[in-house]
Amino acid sequence: ARVIINGETTENFRIMKGVRQGCPMSPLLFILTMEVLLNQIRQRKEIIGLKSKKGEYKVQAFADDLVFFVEDPVESGIYLIRELEEYGMVAGLKINKDKTKVITKNLTENKKKDLERKWG
Repeated sequence: ARVIINGETTENFRIMKGVRQGCPMSPLLFILTMEVLLNQIRQRKEIIGLKSKKGEYKVQAFADDLVFFVEDPVESGIYLIRELEEYGMVAGLKINKDKTKVITKNLTENKKKDLERKWG
């Protein structure tokens, strides 16, 4: 790992331990790493968000809760899941499918089944 301090990048160093539970830095570090994931999702052109007059909305985050807004969950979902899995491998996190909900609007039964098959 390397760190930028006052605009200067440090030499490489090995991370030997994680942050202790209860450490006041833990929530801040988590949010900083989550921002990397959120930016990846926002910049991924294959993930098509909901469009409004003010822009395109793909994701909202509050702590470790994420809400995704996608036009076509079957197509965009493939790329969304890929981003989540890649982030999870690096960060050591994974989706808790028992706590995951998918809410759809105007989706045919065939598309719903396709979505369930692809997302698990």
